[in-house]
Amino acid sequence: MRYVRTDIRQPLEFLSAGQFRSSGPWTHTRREIDSYEIVIGSQGVLYMEQEGERYEVGPGDVLLLLPGVVHFGYRPSEGGLVFHWLHYLCRGNVQICGEEEWEQEHRLLRSNEYLSALNDTLLIPLFFRPAGMERIDVLFHQLQHLANSPIRHRHALHYMATSLAIELAEQAEPRDDSVPPYAPDKLVSSVVEWIRVHAADSLTASGIANQFGYNRDYLSRLFKRTMGMNLQEYIRMQKMAKAKSLLAGSNRTVKQIAHDVGFPDEKYFIRLFRKYEHLTPTGYRNAYYRKHLNIR
Repeated sequence: MRYVRTDIRQPLEFLSAGQFRSSGPWTHTRREIDSYEIVIGSQGVLYMEQEGERYEVGPGDVLLLLPGVVHFGYRPSEGGLVFHWLHYLCRGNVQICGEEEWEQEHRLLRSNEYLSALNDTLLIPLFFRPAGMERIDVLFHQLQHLANSPIRHRHALHYMATSLAIELAEQAEPRDDSVPPYAPDKLVSSVVEWIRVHAADSLTASGIANQFGYNRDYLSRLFKRTMGMNLQEYIRMQKMAKAKSLLAGSNRTVKQIAHDVGFPDEKYFIRLFRKYEHLTPTGYRNAYYRKHLNIR
């Protein structure tokens, strides 16, 4: 795996961003560009080749295309392909590094909090799958909205693009087994993954306890001790993350989205959303509605 190390003492220079959609089979043209391009898969598979490496960019995958390097589609994608794209320039120093160099830097920063706090570089793999696409989706939609709004200070776009790149870099870091995000409990880990997969279902603490064959009170206590929040709170947070992604990235009505994330009662969903986000679902959507689309 190769990484792009980017100096961010100055923000990245935003150039353009948008969402690509194809209604039929489509192959990416052969080209060489003078900027970096981040491609984030949303639907279907984009088949891309760069420097002899072939990538299948599916939903949730991130590909970084390099300036001055030829890239092209090596086979057609089926109809219904959707991906986000962002073009930017780096104002600071940029280097390409390998796995061993990245490991050394990663260990050094993890072992020294002072150095970590002073770190002013990003390391982004050329190809990876982030851990949490909902947050990246929201940041990208915010960037698109800002890019297609009348603004007086273009620097806002540069800082927003840098924030997105920072989020990608942080999510690209593999989990350090010596410093896990929560206590290594196999049952809780399985429950967390099950909630992620079934976030759109009508989930309850009792239902999940039954699914895993445990007493609800026991599982709830174990979950809170491990995760720092109770099971029902975690379920709600996952549902709100899914709802924000749908509000920013689809034209579905609030009622439909409420149903999509497992809330048959639209009014209850709106109250809960407002509690967590301090905005109504419609207000959240209206805040980030501007986009750039290119359709083939």
